[in-house]
Amino acid sequence: MKMVKSLLLGSAAGLVAVAGAQAADLPVKAKAVEYVKVCSAYGAGYYYIPGTDTCIKIGGYARFDTYVNAVGTFNPAITSAAGTIFNGPGVGNFAYPFKDSDDNDYLTRVRGTIDFDARTQTDYGTLRSYVRFGAEWNSQTGTGAVSGSGIYFERAFIQFSGFTFGYTQSFFDTGLNYMLTTPLSGSNTWTTLAAYTAQFGNGFSATLSLEDAANRTTGVQMAGSTTQAIIGTTTVASGLGYTNYQAGQQAPDIVANLRIDQAWGSAQLSGALHQVQVTLPAYAGYYPGLTSSDSWGWAIGGTVEFKLPFLAAGDSIFFQAGYEEGAANYLGLSGTALGRSTGVGSISLNQVGSFITATGAFYTVADAVATDLFGDTSLTKGWQIQGQFRHYWTPGLRSALYAGYLKYETPDNIVAALDFNLWQVGVNTVWSPVKNLDIGAEVIYSKVDGSAPLGAYASTSASGSNTYSLVGGSTDIWSGGVRVQRNF
Repeated sequence: MKMVKSLLLGSAAGLVAVAGAQAADLPVKAKAVEYVKVCSAYGAGYYYIPGTDTCIKIGGYARFDTYVNAVGTFNPAITSAAGTIFNGPGVGNFAYPFKDSDDNDYLTRVRGTIDFDARTQTDYGTLRSYVRFGAEWNSQTGTGAVSGSGIYFERAFIQFSGFTFGYTQSFFDTGLNYMLTTPLSGSNTWTTLAAYTAQFGNGFSATLSLEDAANRTTGVQMAGSTTQAIIGTTTVASGLGYTNYQAGQQAPDIVANLRIDQAWGSAQLSGALHQVQVTLPAYAGYYPGLTSSDSWGWAIGGTVEFKLPFLAAGDSIFFQAGYEEGAANYLGLSGTALGRSTGVGSISLNQVGSFITATGAFYTVADAVATDLFGDTSLTKGWQIQGQFRHYWTPGLRSALYAGYLKYETPDNIVAALDFNLWQVGVNTVWSPVKNLDIGAEVIYSKVDGSAPLGAYASTSASGSNTYSLVGGSTDIWSGGVRVQRNF
């Protein structure tokens, strides 16, 4: 009996073991795989981030540039913002605005960027975040420096329920530009801001924006220059400029615009208030940094763009005009969206025996200049106008034509009024043999012409004594380059 019982228990145990083994081998129901789904709510190229209700679009570009008599984004070698090209990597040590045989005639740049555009629909409207950054290689990384690479940062902002926070295009600007270069005439600046845009329907909107003044602050000029003139001497100059008595920021720029977007095109009217902070100079009895004064500059601008489909699909033209007092960067002048210029011009140096001769032009740019020896300042002023026309010869071949003019004026109550005019005209042609590939070339002519001949003019130094500055004159420059860019 015991033998039968043992046999039954053993058989049962064996059946349980076999059943367990078979159960372990049975397929287990797998989790559902979440495939990336197309998000059509915001246009082509958006996909849902798996497991979320957020749509994202990833893009960017790879770009090759060659610049001739220019730097950056085809910025002509005629502004202080393009100062890199004025001092080559060799043994010379003449800096902006001096040109000599040590300087480069051309530079190259390769840039790669990537951008992320993430959007989520909420009860308050679309929540959007956008970031664009990358890296670049330059054949000259700085004044007198050799080639190298670096990080490139362009945009980072959040938009929600009409608000915009972050680093992006100033709301004073439209961002319109058909050229490869950033024209010297017309405001085009990126900055940090906090703004609110109200939509009224039928394409009408209005924006109020508080914008960091860092990229808009040009400077306060208490002297024409701290560097003595070099005409008829063997002096080695490290560049011309002025003693900047700009005090620290206390208030952001206050910017507002009214805008309309329609099938025929768009139009925008903009205004800005810009605080000018002045550190009072030592020669007036003040210790620099302890005492300051302030005033407010302002600017107004308007842009209108017309679409011209009756000429060809994609054709358009726009005009921009502006006026400023104490807010020089709102004229343009810098040739870059990333900074500002404190001078315009180019002076060619030549050695004749033991003497150095100079030809060309140099004019300083500031928000305000000194009017006496007591630290009193007056605001500079100026106006600008530009127009651009773009025409598509075929869907894959287009050209753009640009012309711009600006006038900068120093106050009438200073000893030497060093006003100047700046002209620019340019043309480009871009071929797109396949979608998202652009191969283009551009040529720009720039001319600076002022109110005084190039020479040594007396001005007040930081100590209150007279010094002599090399300013005035007239000069022109041809610049341009070639670009190959693949967008994705």
